[in-house]
Amino acid sequence: MRKTSLLSRLPLLMLLLFANCLLPAVGAGSVRAAKGQPQGQTQSQTQGQTQSQTQGQPQGQAQGQPQGQMQGQAQVCRLAYTAKGYYAPQFLAMRKGWFEADGVKVQEVNLGMSAGVAGAEALVSGSADVAVMGDVPALIALASDRDCVLIGAYGGGEKMHSIMTGEKSGITSPADLRGKRLGVQFGSSTHGAVYLYLKAQGVNPADVTLVNISQKELIEALIAGSIDALAASEPTPTLTLEKVPGSRELANLSGLGNDYPLLIVASRAYADAHPEAIQAVVDGTARAVAFINADPVTAGTETAAVTGAPAALETGMFRKMEWRLRLDDQTLKSLGITAEFLHSIGKLKKIPDLEARSRPQFVQRAVGSHQGR
Repeated sequence: MRKTSLLSRLPLLMLLLFANCLLPAVGAGSVRAAKGQPQGQTQSQTQGQTQSQTQGQPQGQAQGQPQGQMQGQAQVCRLAYTAKGYYAPQFLAMRKGWFEADGVKVQEVNLGMSAGVAGAEALVSGSADVAVMGDVPALIALASDRDCVLIGAYGGGEKMHSIMTGEKSGITSPADLRGKRLGVQFGSSTHGAVYLYLKAQGVNPADVTLVNISQKELIEALIAGSIDALAASEPTPTLTLEKVPGSRELANLSGLGNDYPLLIVASRAYADAHPEAIQAVVDGTARAVAFINADPVTAGTETAAVTGAPAALETGMFRKMEWRLRLDDQTLKSLGITAEFLHSIGKLKKIPDLEARSRPQFVQRAVGSHQGR
């Protein structure tokens, strides 16, 4: 047998050595894939998935930033409201797409038919970034431990509260309220308005028997005869005229220096971190307010589809109340009046610094933009 020289074997030896170096690298890559990647997924796919997951997490949590969440490339703004006519501008804007803005996704937190304070609770608990509510819940939120700011007012008006009397009450003037039973929900803005009204008419509130009844039960109490009169905000006065034979309006609680604003309130941290989202909410509300003023009948019909109330009732409420985007001296004065009353009866532990907590720039931009069209 012929002997093969070492030189002739050299190419084969080099090939074996090169293959031996490659095998560990391939094996290591297989181990990494088995440990860190789903089967059949490439490393680039995994990196894309990780990036997507990171974008979907609340922004800035690692640095203690506000929990503003991202949906795709859009900043999510959670807007809380109850399904009542007072908050029609928000749910109409939501359904008509008027909250749409570049880089912002307004997400509704629909609280159903809950009491107005539910909006404040959603904001204070952190389940909403922005909420709309009446003056009393707004003051509770602004005075809470969670730092909230006042964005603006969009509705309300002096004519939203009235005193209604029963047919056999014998009440024909403010003086006749002495010794009578007047039902009102304690701690409400109507409660404060009653005090202002009685004092303005020269009637000592202590001479009137005020009965604490939730607003939704006032009409039944008047029908049952357990009270002689009721004080409430719309739409209860209008419903009283429809449901209680012989009832009449004794007084509208206007001219008392308070226009009982409906308000937009936000988390300070969220408003500071995401002003573009707050602006989207205010701009959409401005469009809805303009729609209500221009066509209250259609607005009433569309609102009734959400609230379940008769369309004519919602339209009547729109016409009786004032719908205007603002954050002016009168708004702060009205809130101050209500805050003083709530503090005097112990419902508000402290009176918030309303001017320091106001963010008027959002309303100013929205009003300027609307006027420029």
